[in-house]
Order: sequence, then structure tokens, then C-alpha cells
Amino acid sequence: MAQDYYAVLGIPRGADEKEVKSAYRKLARKYHPDVNRTDPQAEAKFKQISEAYDVLGDPEKRKLYDRFGANWETAQKFGGNFQDFGAGGGPFGGAGADFRFGGGGGSPFETIFEQFFTGGRGGFEHDDVSFEPLDVEKVVEIPLEEIDTGTKRTLTYQTADAVRTSQRVTSVPTTKKVEVTIPKGISDGKKLRVPGKGQAGANGRAGDLYVVVKWAPHERFTPKNDSLEVEVSVPFTTAALGGEVKIPTLRSTVTMRIPAGTQGGQSFRLSGQGVAKHGGGTGDLYARIKITVPKHLSPEQKRLVEQLAELEAVKA
Repeated sequence: MAQDYYAVLGIPRGADEKEVKSAYRKLARKYHPDVNRTDPQAEAKFKQISEAYDVLGDPEKRKLYDRFGANWETAQKFGGNFQDFGAGGGPFGGAGADFRFGGGGGSPFETIFEQFFTGGRGGFEHDDVSFEPLDVEKVVEIPLEEIDTGTKRTLTYQTADAVRTSQRVTSVPTTKKVEVTIPKGISDGKKLRVPGKGQAGANGRAGDLYVVVKWAPHERFTPKNDSLEVEVSVPFTTAALGGEVKIPTLRSTVTMRIPAGTQGGQSFRLSGQGVAKHGGGTGDLYARIKITVPKHLSPEQKRLVEQLAELEAVKA
């Protein structure tokens, strides 16, 4: 049974060119074999969508399709200058004419054109599927340490490239391998464009590859705008009296002095100790204080803490 190209794209027959293109792009992304590797039906659906767009996206082909339906290609071979058979006035006879060469049981319409174009061999050569070049998007997660220095990644991925043969344009799964340079200090979520490494279309051109760089979650550091934040455990005695605290950074460990009376949750900025910035410079690191209390106290420690508690009660 012939496909209804309008139904395939999910658009009304009166849809304009913009609606046709929008519907195709939305469905092509949804059913692209590269993002539906576990769905065996996706590639077939993708081909149907591309075939429908090849016709409805071309004004001349669409006119023929709207007039002759599934027989639009045969009409195209004749320049669209024939009438409905059996109704009279056609180029091969009047009303009731029998065009069934070879005694076949098919419709007169199909049989006469099969004879005309192939000498009875069945089928004629034509392009029945067409594809546009498509961009491909891949996401890579890069550890903060490598964001800080810059790095490289080799991406291996599949596309459904269009390949033109003598008879038609078909979709062929193609494995591609591309080395991508991740620049130092690239922002989280930034896209890198690699020209011509996307999916190839029927015109021989290929779309682009877009690599989305994501900062991989870190067990210690948390991104905070253009800076980093790290939680630092500080004994309650050091927080109360002030003193030196060791702060881990992406590159090493530094020592910072905190003032007496430092509160839990308080942050201190360490200038230039964050992650490198794209284009130069280094972001800041914020040390957020987490005050720790010993779980077990010696008798002497307990006595001293009790004395402190008594003094605090008197002050209150």
C-alpha cells in the first residue's frame, strides 16, 4: 500500500514550505539511527520520513504528488502531461482502452508505464529517497583537572550517510572517528564545531559535528559560576581560636589562615586558585568552612569543654 507522505510527516495537505521542513527536521532528529541504536524500527521510519520530505519539500514533485498520488514519479517521466486512464483523453487511447500488455493482472496505469520504460522487465531506475546533510551532536565529560590544562579526545560514532547508486539514494550506517582538541579553560556546556564530520546528504556534502563539553562531576570541587568551591573541615578549636588551614586545589594544597571566631558555612576566597579560564587567567576558589566536633573526648578534654560551657552560660 502506498504511503501518504503527509501522514508520514504528520502535517495537513495545506501545510506551507516552512511547516514541511520543520516537521521533517523534528522527526529526523527523533528517529535518526544514531540516537536509536536499540530500536530496529527506527532506520525504516527514518527512511520513510526522508522519502516523504524529498517529495513534499520539492515544489514541483509536490504538485505531481498532490495530483497523481503514488504515481507521481511516472507522471514526472511524462512531464505531468497525461490524464486519468479509463476516463478518456489520455495519450494512449480513449475511454475504456485496455493497456494491459503481456496479459498482466495489474492496473492499466502501472502496466503501460512499466512496458514503456523497461520493455516489460519491471521497474525503472529513479531516486526514491533523498537526504539532506545533518549535523551530529555528541556530549563528552571532561574532568576538571583536564579542563584546567586542556586535553584531546577521540570520538567514535555512527551516522546514517546517504550513498547514491545507479538506481537510488540509500542510507548506509557509517562509523566515524574524529580527534577533538578540548581547549584549556573551556566553559561548561560550550559547543565545539568540527566542520564536515556530521551526516552526509545525497548532495555529497556532510553536516557538522558539534561536541558539547561538560565538566565531569568532581568528588571534591563544585563549579560556582566561573569559580570553584571546596568544603574544608576545620576543628572547632581552630575555628574558635583562629589558625592555619590546609586547602586542596586542582594543582596542589595551599595553606590559609582563618580568623578567630570563624563560623560554619563561612566562605573564604582564594584568588587564582580555581580552574583556568579560556583565553587566559584563572578563576577563584572558595573554601567553605565545615566545623567538626570530635566524637570522643578524653576526660581532660571533656573537663575543659565543660568549663567553657560554664563560662558561656555566665556570659549569657
